Amino acid sequence: MATELQARSVKEAASVPRRRGDRPRTIPEQIADHLGTAILRGEYAAGERIREQEVAQLYGVSRGPVREAIRSLARRGMVEFYPRRGAYAVGVSLDLIADFFNLRAALLGLAARCFVRVASPVGMAELEAGITRLRSLAADPLTDPVPFALEVGRAGATLYRHCGNAHLIRTLREQVHGSLWGLIWRERPLDFFTPERRWETLDIFLGIEAAARQGDEDEAECLTRRLLFESRDHALETLAAIRQEAVDPTKLLTAG
Repeated sequence: MATELQARSVKEAASVPRRRGDRPRTIPEQIADHLGTAILRGEYAAGERIREQEVAQLYGVSRGPVREAIRSLARRGMVEFYPRRGAYAVGVSLDLIADFFNLRAALLGLAARCFVRVASPVGMAELEAGITRLRSLAADPLTDPVPFALEVGRAGATLYRHCGNAHLIRTLREQVHGSLWGLIWRERPLDFFTPERRWETLDIFLGIEAAARQGDEDEAECLTRRLLFESRDHALETLAAIRQEAVDPTKLLTAG
């Protein structure tokens, strides 16, 4: 229930690092992200009513921003709204989350293949710069997972921004801003908690860079899918511990 949520204040949420170039989130967007994260982590059960007044009191706002936040969550498929009855949380199972990762892996893997084929000098320079930033973060054992996750996202975005496929670019960008995928990473990452895990991720990006320089489309795609699949497994492990829920093993695709 809303009164049981261990959510940070809206003011504190506004201080979370954003991707470079992102505009500041509005109050309704921040509330939507907090509620979506609560649903994702099982703090709202499937079918549990989201009471506007409780949420408004929790965040110290009027009911207007809460209604807007709920409409946003309904568009993401995380809330169902019924006239005169109110809003109810939609269950987000670990199987569904695994499906999101698998879809992202397929799409970003395709983008990596196209990235290699296009061979944009600007794209390669951006990827190299992103890897340099990842290396700097990985070298510090005290690095917080939030900035590391944001840098991983930026490096991944470099692959699709320079893939030469406008529809693929739009699809991957919309996943970040308008679906469950964005919530998985926006405030409290589910991966990159240990130095070892951060080094593993850096090594994969180094492999992607090497494959791109060699013109090896197959290797770049395979490594990118592996990047997402490994992150999926760690994220699911984190959520399984929180929610006491298991995932269907058939959902755990591999990069081959």
